[in-house]
Amino acid sequence: MKIGIIGGGPAGIFAAIEASKRYTDITIFDKNDFLGRKLSATGAGRCNLTNVNVSSVRYRSTHDNSFRKLIDHFDYAFLSEYFRNLGIYTYHTDDGWVYPLSNSARNISLFLENYLNQLKVTIQKNISIVNINKIENKFHLLTDTGKTSQFDRLIIASGGKAYPQLNASDEIIQLLEKFGHHYIPAFPALAPIRTTKYETKSLNGVRLDAMIRIYNNNVEIGKELGNIIFTEWGLNGPGVMNLSHLVRNERDLSIEIDLASVLPESFINSTLANKVNFLLLSTPLLPITNKKIIDQLLVNSKIKLDSPFRSDDFIQLIKNMKFKEKILGTRDFEFAQVSTGGLDSSKINPETLESLICPGLYFAGEVLDMFGPCGGYNLHWAFISGIIAGQLKI
Repeated sequence: MKIGIIGGGPAGIFAAIEASKRYTDITIFDKNDFLGRKLSATGAGRCNLTNVNVSSVRYRSTHDNSFRKLIDHFDYAFLSEYFRNLGIYTYHTDDGWVYPLSNSARNISLFLENYLNQLKVTIQKNISIVNINKIENKFHLLTDTGKTSQFDRLIIASGGKAYPQLNASDEIIQLLEKFGHHYIPAFPALAPIRTTKYETKSLNGVRLDAMIRIYNNNVEIGKELGNIIFTEWGLNGPGVMNLSHLVRNERDLSIEIDLASVLPESFINSTLANKVNFLLLSTPLLPITNKKIIDQLLVNSKIKLDSPFRSDDFIQLIKNMKFKEKILGTRDFEFAQVSTGGLDSSKINPETLESLICPGLYFAGEVLDMFGPCGGYNLHWAFISGIIAGQLKI
């Protein structure tokens, strides 16, 4: 039995590891000069492998989320044990983000490529697949060098459109339409959001936690409590990126940064009780938030920076402790961690990830219509979907 795998990212690598438990003739094709190139860039170079809090409720899809049971079954406990059996040891932060002890994404990609070499998996680097056909139950792959290879089973783990600078594309997914699989157009996800700067023009470089809400025609369509960064072109940070999939073709979108919702519970009452100690209106906010934030709030409220403290003015300032900007779009795929869209799940077996219309064809990773928030959720999906596809269950 000959097994072909298109894509040498985390999904393709783990598909090969799992397939090697049953078969010996396995070949990976990858565009890059080393496997796991995108993996090497994850977690700001530290490799955010998974998350302690992985659950299907944290994942989204463009259409129906058909893979919830897989995620809940192949959870953090499963994957962490799988890592240990490979020799990858991890730790996690207080908020559940999981990293290797080496804190090196490049080390992990090197380790995994060496592991595949030990398993005698054939690795074809710097190779692009330009056509796929199925003839007499064999998959025929044509490379950009003009060579053709045949396989009994084929796993597509070629990724999506995020990070085109690392050779990411959806060209392979589009080739599958000839087999009857519907391709859902991709949009950037986990991407920074471009906005106007009417209420935040002085905040570039400020980083803080806030409640972020996105509105479509003034109707709330999503919210997230998380960390954000104000930039010259808009907003960045996990809290904003986790909502970026909502920014597609809608024209009347706005984003609200609510700072009042993250204030200490006793802050207002304590401040009013101690008002005699405050000379200026801005003084009680100084231990709470960035000075740029305070000054921008005063400017937006048309209050002088040196205004004296008054209880009524303070309460009104807290009520208005938020910024709202019009959304102009997301940054492009080169700034996105993942892409939405991919293959419609309605024609894919939700338990085995095999095509329901082309037997012997399997899928893993970002080619599927599934994505999660920042924090290791998408790598988790890549790893476990690779493992499931690599089992090649018929």
